[in-house]
Amino acid sequence: MSGATATRPGEGTPAPTVVSAPPLDLPRLERHFARHVPGVGCLYEARSIVGGNSNPIWRLRADGGAYILRTQPAGALLKSAHALDREVRVIQALDGTPVPVARIHHLCNDPDVIGVQFYLMDCIDGEVHREVAMPGLSRERRTHLYRAALDTLVAIHRTDLQATGLADFGRPGNYFQRQLHRWTQQYRTALPEGLPAVDALIDALVPQVPQAEAPTVLLHGDCRLDNLMFQRGTHRVLAVLDWELSTLGHPLADLGQFLGVQELAPDYLLPGLAGMDRAALGIPSQREMARYYLGRMGLAPDTDLRFYKAFALFRQAAMSAGLLRRAREGTAVAESALAFGESTEVFAETGLAVLDRPDVA
Repeated sequence: MSGATATRPGEGTPAPTVVSAPPLDLPRLERHFARHVPGVGCLYEARSIVGGNSNPIWRLRADGGAYILRTQPAGALLKSAHALDREVRVIQALDGTPVPVARIHHLCNDPDVIGVQFYLMDCIDGEVHREVAMPGLSRERRTHLYRAALDTLVAIHRTDLQATGLADFGRPGNYFQRQLHRWTQQYRTALPEGLPAVDALIDALVPQVPQAEAPTVLLHGDCRLDNLMFQRGTHRVLAVLDWELSTLGHPLADLGQFLGVQELAPDYLLPGLAGMDRAALGIPSQREMARYYLGRMGLAPDTDLRFYKAFALFRQAAMSAGLLRRAREGTAVAESALAFGESTEVFAETGLAVLDRPDVA
């Protein structure tokens, strides 16, 4: 789905830009690429793609074909947020490994070009399933798609950190203590007034932080079905998308994210599977998914996953609080930011419910 369009001067009337996407001066961008990525050639169009609330994404049409331009949002940014150089580093490191990624062509740190950091990558023709129930697909295909998603998660977590040069991509040990502290700070910076459900979830998570050692792995950081691009009509994963939150850490953080968002209601802004008949849909149960992943990773098959899922939902709440702040300031990336921000407590309330119920069945 696409939104605003930037064109060359005199070549049509551009539509209004995304809320805080930087304005694209195509001739200026074209001159920059001529020096650094000459294969791009003449730029004809930049069309914004609605694909998230973090960093603006543009589809470029050029002599060299179609490309994706990912930029930081305009306006003031929270510390360590929207670090596109980290995305570029991990994507380039994974090129040629069992983890499918798009090819990066260029990273620009010079704000004089378009005002913010950006990178250029291949545009891959595939399909992204925004709804985890995948309406309109066959039961068999849904089963295969979920299996492929879990296989891709295993591939990410089995990445050889030394061989890829990612051994220093994050700090080892105490992953959840550090993450809980970091995202609590982000939440309190975004919403100093606080929200009761979020505060209650933080209080519930702190004494439950896992103390057992776990292997340090590459984490995607935002492990959801809609961050995978599949070959059209198949279950082959063409690319893992959106590496902005990637780091090193505890493998169950990603699994908790993948399963945690499924606890949301099917009609929520980020559609989940709560109350849906998984068997009828051909979607494995959470325990079946967990056992498959844990078995492939050599981890205990009956691990209690409540903390990991609730932590993932807390982090979603903290990110939504940031979206609410940016929406109020008029610097959000997408129109949906306000709606997500105003329902921050939905994530927190779902996380509290996860902790109050028996573990996944």
